[in-house]
Amino acid sequence: MAKYYALVSGLPNVTVDTPKPPFSTEAFYEELLPILTKRDRSYLEILRLEPLNKEVLGWIAEGRLTPVEIEEESQEISYGPVETEPTREELFVSLLQQVARAADAGKKSPRVKELPAYIVRFVYDLFYRKAVATDFVEESDQRPSRFEEIGADRLLLEDLLTGYYYDSVGAVGSDFLREWFSLNKNIRNILAVFTCRRLGWDASRYIVGEGEVEQHLLHSKAKDFDLGEHLPYLPKVIQIAEERDIARRERLIDLLKWQWMDDWTFVRIFDIDNVLCYYLRLSILERWSQLDEKTGEATFRKIVLSLKGESANVLQEFKKAQKR
Repeated sequence: MAKYYALVSGLPNVTVDTPKPPFSTEAFYEELLPILTKRDRSYLEILRLEPLNKEVLGWIAEGRLTPVEIEEESQEISYGPVETEPTREELFVSLLQQVARAADAGKKSPRVKELPAYIVRFVYDLFYRKAVATDFVEESDQRPSRFEEIGADRLLLEDLLTGYYYDSVGAVGSDFLREWFSLNKNIRNILAVFTCRRLGWDASRYIVGEGEVEQHLLHSKAKDFDLGEHLPYLPKVIQIAEERDIARRERLIDLLKWQWMDDWTFVRIFDIDNVLCYYLRLSILERWSQLDEKTGEATFRKIVLSLKGESANVLQEFKKAQKR
């Protein structure tokens, strides 16, 4: 395993109290490219795929990947100048349109090397419909596509794509990435269950994954879903779920993730895991700095102070117990 002594030693220290990141995630990414090994660089690329997921969902919402819309669009004749080089977005949309058309016709998915395999698989499965073999089969007997079943429910589409994204990490040889995505999935699912309970929704429609944890979340009646021994961070997530202020809740989620990263990298200071965590910490600070400076910073300071107060109380209780 590669060690990054010089890189890590030269990085500016960042904490949850850092008002702004010392540099952008994009600048850090460019700096890392010539330094990381090929394998470690692939781990970093996985973390950078979330924005692409949002783009794909946007293209679906706009109807740019819907097979019917694609066919109508393809019949239009353009007399404008011929573009020699498509943009990144045009290339990706065109490739996914091919996947969607093949799925709608019940054909095999074309190979697409330019896009992550899980995105291609997601689009194919979303628009797949069993092809009608003969004219004797009525249209009503056709299998509806998953897209037709879900409709325009952006939340369900996002959950579905997120499931594909998380599953793709399972084959990656990085314990950190697997545990990081497991953490994110569990937080997402726990909060989803609490939201569904409050609104009377069917939680099974919004749970990502089908493992043991997901089964507990769906069927257990206990407050901790009988997962307290398996998920040490569960009490904090439950506390976050009870927070009604959306901005405060998002901050608390980020702080929980930050603490998890600190714990994970405590004995992995010069490993790729710490480099990846530094990138993730920068992304958190980047997001916070983009919020309204007055209200965002005020809310954040209150959260940090309250957490410090809770830590101090815990320390005092521990000291009292030791004296006894």
